[in-house]
Amino acid sequence: MKIKAFPLGLYQTNSYLVWNENNEATLFDCGDPKIQKIQTFLTEHNLVLKNIILTHGHGDHIGGINEAVKLFPNVKVYIGEEDEEFLTNSEYSLSKGIHGFDFKYTGNYTLLKEGDSIFGFDVINTPGHTIGSKCFYNKEARIMISGDTLFRRSYGRYDLPTGSLSQLQQSLKKICENYPEDTIVYSGHTDPTTIGEEKMVLKSQRMI
Repeated sequence: MKIKAFPLGLYQTNSYLVWNENNEATLFDCGDPKIQKIQTFLTEHNLVLKNIILTHGHGDHIGGINEAVKLFPNVKVYIGEEDEEFLTNSEYSLSKGIHGFDFKYTGNYTLLKEGDSIFGFDVINTPGHTIGSKCFYNKEARIMISGDTLFRRSYGRYDLPTGSLSQLQQSLKKICENYPEDTIVYSGHTDPTTIGEEKMVLKSQRMI
């Protein structure tokens, strides 16, 4: 399994393209309509985009999915079940502040819950940044897509709609206590890190 980051939009939100030996690809998050670089990469490497998996429902992570579905009509979109309303509610997604308009997703989608598995990744409930934030763990590759739950040397905001400090602390503790320390973490806005590195930082910050 291979992975490549594509920073998109005003906030340079990381969209991660992950693909396997069968040239099947999944995109984690798609925050901006300008996805030409992703489209070009898929074409040049003969990859077929199968899924778009959303770590949570903020506009800088979902704002490009209408465009992506137009370009790739067979793609399937997934989001955590608790964040479903973010797809059509701009007050939750904050799309006005991020994109300057009321973003609404108009296509089909499938809801994810903890215990599901998709494209080789286990779905993990990690509320706190949003109520439906999810992390995605691939045991074989030892990688985790963390969205805005866990960053390099930091963690997600909890003062936005449906956010919660206590839930975020529990989610961070859950990640640090249940997954190998050498797991590489790919977050929404920073460089990759490891669970072991962030576990030490979070303990020093008394977040876990």
